[in-house]
Amino acid sequence: MVLGLMVGAKVDDYMERTRPEDFRVVEADGEITSLLQFDRQAQWWLGRALPSAQVLQLATPPQHRGAGHGGRLLAGLLAELHDDGVPLVTLTPSTYPFYRGAGFEVAGSWTMYEARAEHLPRRTAPSRARPVSLDDPAELAEVYRRVAPSRHGALERGERFWRRLARRGKDKTIAAFVLDGPDGPAGWAVATLEFRPDPAPFQTRVEVADWGCLPGADAALFALFAGYASMNGMVAWSGPDPDPAAIYALEDRFAHLADRWHWMLRLVDLPAALQARPWPSGVAGEVDFHVDDPRCPWNTGTWRLELENGEGRVERASQSAAAPAATPTAGIRGLASLFTGFATPDDLVRAGLLSGFDPAAVELLRAAFASPRPWTAEFY
Repeated sequence: MVLGLMVGAKVDDYMERTRPEDFRVVEADGEITSLLQFDRQAQWWLGRALPSAQVLQLATPPQHRGAGHGGRLLAGLLAELHDDGVPLVTLTPSTYPFYRGAGFEVAGSWTMYEARAEHLPRRTAPSRARPVSLDDPAELAEVYRRVAPSRHGALERGERFWRRLARRGKDKTIAAFVLDGPDGPAGWAVATLEFRPDPAPFQTRVEVADWGCLPGADAALFALFAGYASMNGMVAWSGPDPDPAAIYALEDRFAHLADRWHWMLRLVDLPAALQARPWPSGVAGEVDFHVDDPRCPWNTGTWRLELENGEGRVERASQSAAAPAATPTAGIRGLASLFTGFATPDDLVRAGLLSGFDPAAVELLRAAFASPRPWTAEFY
């Protein structure tokens, strides 16, 4: 189905960057009626990498839509991940209703910013940039390995990511840099250049395909692209929402939000995900809540979350201690947004995804799930 839409070199490129084991299909009468592709990369939450999967595509030809093929594929993947001990799965949705029906909810963002090159910082000192080749991205991968734990929601990249990044710019002018600080490599940037006729007389568009740095090096990293000011340069990059780098590294309100997509998360194994997640060391207490999850029935039930000394314990609450009718209710979708810190308990109460929690319980959840806004640099 997918290859039928491609010709020539596109087929070769697609085959090079995919593996048969990444696909699940539904077949009827010798025809593929739905296809799902996924990957498994751990994801960083508050400095801890948890096992996770990513749905890269879920496609059903128009003539087979409405028969539930895609839903069955997704349900099969959730069961497979649960059996394999993978508690989380994420995706960028083409439409919210279908995935919400499967228990996914908005849980993070991919946001694109733009600023004119003339408004970027001018000096990289005391750091210095040097070009590197994407044919050997080992240095970039090493700096990313140091930066990723500080990015709430970052994926733990493997070799395949860096190969895909190199292919992304093969039809464009592409440049990669490592930013050396006083104590060694402190950041990196990979950018593609495109020369456009508009606005007149021309514009150089610099799209920073990937970047990152250690604390304190943001201004120096932006300064890598200030030299394009003489070529009417417009620089675009992705970052969190809001992006501290844009606020504090730029001298004034020059950056603007150009695009934003939200990605969704699904708690495949509720107790495993909550127990693995880091918790604030100063927050202690317990709260009971009931969950109804028909798509992942192993999550259904009344649970008790106990927090102490930076650790969380999740156990089924006894019926004598908390009858479901009298227990606060947490929707599995709301728990996804709460897990990442994308939404506060107050947001979810207002949305009807949390209900029946008394003020003390809401206050506990507010303190327990406080975190930076989650984001990913990857768009998938």
